Amino acid sequence: MFPGEDVKNFLRMVYEFLSELPNIIVPEDVCSVIVFGSAAGPSDFVPGVSDVDVLVLVREIPERRVYDLDFMGTRVHVSLFTPEELNQMIERGSPLGFMFKYSVISLDRGCLSMIRSRPRITDYTVKILRRSVLVALGLAIERYYMDMPRESTSHLYHSIRHLIRYLYSLSGDAEGFPVSDEELLSRAPEDLGRFFKKLIDMRRRQIDMNELRESIEETIELITKKLGLKKTGIDILEKLPSKPHMVVACEDDNWLVFHVEIANEKGLKKLRLRGSDIIEIKSTLCD
Repeated sequence: MFPGEDVKNFLRMVYEFLSELPNIIVPEDVCSVIVFGSAAGPSDFVPGVSDVDVLVLVREIPERRVYDLDFMGTRVHVSLFTPEELNQMIERGSPLGFMFKYSVISLDRGCLSMIRSRPRITDYTVKILRRSVLVALGLAIERYYMDMPRESTSHLYHSIRHLIRYLYSLSGDAEGFPVSDEELLSRAPEDLGRFFKKLIDMRRRQIDMNELRESIEETIELITKKLGLKKTGIDILEKLPSKPHMVVACEDDNWLVFHVEIANEKGLKKLRLRGSDIIEIKSTLCD
């Protein structure tokens, strides 16, 4: 783990690198480069675990929307939008609009002045946050079975982070929407706050698979309790004849459901897990 000052120095280098994005993407098109998420503040950034999330504003609708870059072993995820598109997203209630509360501007050639919409909580905000809780849970379980404990822990952290934001969004209070870990801890119900604090610590150190499995179980318990879902536990995945290659978590008829892919002698088999039921299916997609 980097000491605090080293994290700050690393992020300064990241910001300098990002100021050169016009030379990497499309020079005449890029007019603003904004860093948001954990990379916008050293207290939430964990080197080797955290990604760098970047929004690039361009003057014309881009042919390519996403770039995944590497900077000194850290994934830099770059998304491209026009100012008009970003305005529409914020107006609709995209959670992305709240992320600019803490951001770092690496470059601005005038596009930011065109952003006039203000973050607000809508039905769309609530829907996206609720879905994000389960998406991150599925990724955490998938990485667990791939023997990637740090990645799995990070996805658990994101799942509970989304859950805290989802519960808060039900209040409709856009002004107090939590962005940083400190704000999330202050807004979270006591049981969620206690567990989220544990996950923050786990992301910053080495963990064993037994501790990770227990944390997955606790995450499932909290998610099903807070979302009012019937539980499908991780134990049912351990009854499968082989480790899953893919895990997608979603809700169906008030149940937490897992759609998985496993390998067999004929190739890949797709299964739907609900409660104690294991059903073979054709599709792993969730509605």
